[in-house]
Amino acid sequence: MCQPIRDEPLDPKSLPGAGPMNMNIHMNQLDIPKLQRQLDSSHQIATARIMAIRDEIYGGLASPLVLILSAGVMEWMSLFQHGRGHGYVQDQDQEEKKDFSDSNVVDADEYAYVAKAKETMVLKKILSLILNICQKDATLCEEMAKAGAHVQLSKIIRMDVYSILSMMNIPVTCAHHTTATATATVTQEIYEVEEDMLIEMQDLACEVAHSSPDVRYPTRISPCVNEEFFSRLPLTFDIRSPMGVQESLMVRQVTERQSAQEDVGFVMWPSAVVLASWLLDNQDVLRGKSILEIGAGCGLTGLVAARIVQNMDRQCIVDGTRSDLKSSRMILSDYNRKVLTNIDRNIELNGLRQFCNASRLDFYVQEGSNRDGGWKGVDIQSLNVQGGECVDSIQPAVDLILAADIICKPSDSVAASNTIHDALCPGGEAIVVLGDGKHRFGVDIFEEECHRNGLEVHATNVADMCGGQLLPKTIESDDPCGLRKTSGFVEGMTLTMFRVKKAL
Repeated sequence: MCQPIRDEPLDPKSLPGAGPMNMNIHMNQLDIPKLQRQLDSSHQIATARIMAIRDEIYGGLASPLVLILSAGVMEWMSLFQHGRGHGYVQDQDQEEKKDFSDSNVVDADEYAYVAKAKETMVLKKILSLILNICQKDATLCEEMAKAGAHVQLSKIIRMDVYSILSMMNIPVTCAHHTTATATATVTQEIYEVEEDMLIEMQDLACEVAHSSPDVRYPTRISPCVNEEFFSRLPLTFDIRSPMGVQESLMVRQVTERQSAQEDVGFVMWPSAVVLASWLLDNQDVLRGKSILEIGAGCGLTGLVAARIVQNMDRQCIVDGTRSDLKSSRMILSDYNRKVLTNIDRNIELNGLRQFCNASRLDFYVQEGSNRDGGWKGVDIQSLNVQGGECVDSIQPAVDLILAADIICKPSDSVAASNTIHDALCPGGEAIVVLGDGKHRFGVDIFEEECHRNGLEVHATNVADMCGGQLLPKTIESDDPCGLRKTSGFVEGMTLTMFRVKKAL
């Protein structure tokens, strides 16, 4: 069996333009297939972006990638500029003249000049590389556009195919072009091969230019400054539990400014880190369960839960035991569309697509009356296909709900308790971590609202859990869980874990 090629992680310093001594680029020295493998996944791309900023590469990872694109475009377009485009005439001057009369069988691909050129194949690989990057990382896509990628793509998109074909001295009479002064004799088939290749390159450039809905084409050149690069990088969260279990995840936060209460999912909140850390020491609560995170925000808690499930599944494979964990997919839900898109990207960024997905769930449309369980919502794939016309439908009840910092005002407590009641199957449990009422308005009535819905509640001060290692008690205290890296953390704040159960 053939083993897959495994490359070392990309060292951005090795790319052209990554340093003052590395500005020149020679396409024959670039291993584009290797670069494609090193930048294949969202995680690989994000890691390379972080390394580029760490290594103080001017313009970040975008700069050398745009330089590679620019060099590829320049070398390709030189095929039909500065006289090189007259390849048919030159070849026949130097070699024995070919007889392309109708009586001979001609392999059009063999004699096509641009279509068979090495420069064409190289540029196609570069465009495919840039396309994959744009589809996997919208932030880097925007940075490349601002660094000049769209200028290079426009050279291909806006080129006049038939003027180029005319310049190449390909004689043909057809519906849209006539060349009467041609000096070489080639067949209609060769003309069509060249025409198809030029149009194919235009189509590929157009696909790259419009590959991210977040990036408008054409984008004017306006490179980001260093401060912007840092703020746009995903956070690497090394989650450490009180018992020393560790997981490392990359989490993007939405970089736009919060303008409304519903934008709270743009950033990381301290309760999410606490719940994620606690799960690492209490993994059995996830085993064999169907799981839903509500108000997921950036998705840290749900991503950690999905990683735990992924590790359990891998262990089953190693042990040779049967696993039913793949059927118990983790659902990360929120309402804000931008937040949902970010959650979906974080799932991809951490390679967890097999174990979780994103769905829209609005607390305020759940009625709190579904005794058998079932919540109103829709998965992000349906949203992306149908857009605003996609309506909520009843989704299956789950065994376990995870939630962290989901209450900002009193009505949120009412809506959250209704959601927990409806989304849980009979006998199911919700584990909810919330800030205190002093810092999160409406939390004080959450327990009361759960009781109103017939739910059993057990509340514990997080500071009293795990030997006090989940929450810094004072400014001088250590912060093993990394709460101080989150938004909304206040020294001395109180967090409470609610274990909410639905009766059988």
